[in-house]
Amino acid sequence: MRFLLFFLLLPLAEIAGFAWVGSAIGVLPTVLLVVLSALVGIGLLKRHGIDTLRRAQDRLDRGEPPVQEAFDGLCLALAGLLLVIPGFLSDIAGLLLFLPPVRSWLFGRMNMVVVTTGPAGVRPGGPLDGAGRPGGRAHGGPDVIEGDWVEVREERYRLEGEGGDDTPPTESRWRPPGR
Repeated sequence: MRFLLFFLLLPLAEIAGFAWVGSAIGVLPTVLLVVLSALVGIGLLKRHGIDTLRRAQDRLDRGEPPVQEAFDGLCLALAGLLLVIPGFLSDIAGLLLFLPPVRSWLFGRMNMVVVTTGPAGVRPGGPLDGAGRPGGRAHGGPDVIEGDWVEVREERYRLEGEGGDDTPPTESRWRPPGR
């Protein structure tokens, strides 16, 4: 319910922001500021997005999961989107997300929430550490995977007419073995 209320009130706040800034500096400068913020958002997203991809690739090359880089990439994409959306409140939020200290603070807050939520939380150095990279395996446990299995043999079902009989079948060719 709070998210719905937020998304209903945000456009009203943006319109109020346009009216306030427009009355203070005029209509044309207000429109130019909105266009400029969109262009700045696109430029910053290009520059920071490529840097984040490089850092993520470096972490992957070292065999480490690029969790911080993935979070940074998500924040940068959201920041670019917020800067492209017309409105001064969204521009302020977008510019804040471009700042590395703000992203680090948000990552720390998100990490605390995820780790303290229970068994589904991501825990660095936890039981699945290293399981996602080639040659990686879970630490501290044997290489045993429990589960049920059934051996399937290729001879279980055969096609009638295989083995030199070129006559086309008149009905379904599938037969259980021994018939």
